[in-house]
Amino acid sequence: MTVTQKKILLVDDNPVAQKLTAKVFNNDGYQVFLAWDEEECLKIAKTQKPNAILMDIIFPDGDGRQFVRKLKLDPDTKNIPIVFATNTLDVKDDKGDLTITIGGESYRAFAKPLHYPKVLSTIRKEINRIKNQKKG
Repeated sequence: MTVTQKKILLVDDNPVAQKLTAKVFNNDGYQVFLAWDEEECLKIAKTQKPNAILMDIIFPDGDGRQFVRKLKLDPDTKNIPIVFATNTLDVKDDKGDLTITIGGESYRAFAKPLHYPKVLSTIRKEINRIKNQKKG
């Protein structure tokens, strides 16, 4: 039985945060793809079909909330779980249960700096949730 390596797309315009987050996910066995903006994110999401996307909510070329709407309307990307990592939430309030609602759907969200064990756990759960939906 072949085990397929999980893929994650990290979208952040901060190269230091991106490098640190990529290292954490690499160490957890993920194949990591990096994007800096919406255009690059969409291109990678369509070609690499990541199992999940961890994205900042503020893009240099737009708003992550609007971009999620684009991803969810595209048949190639609509089922990819999205988790937010953002400076717009207060780290003191981040107990691992924060969400951002977009178009009536709630997305898990984490304040920066990230608490990586919680983020990794959430990403795993989101990937498993989608995998189980496909089975059912």
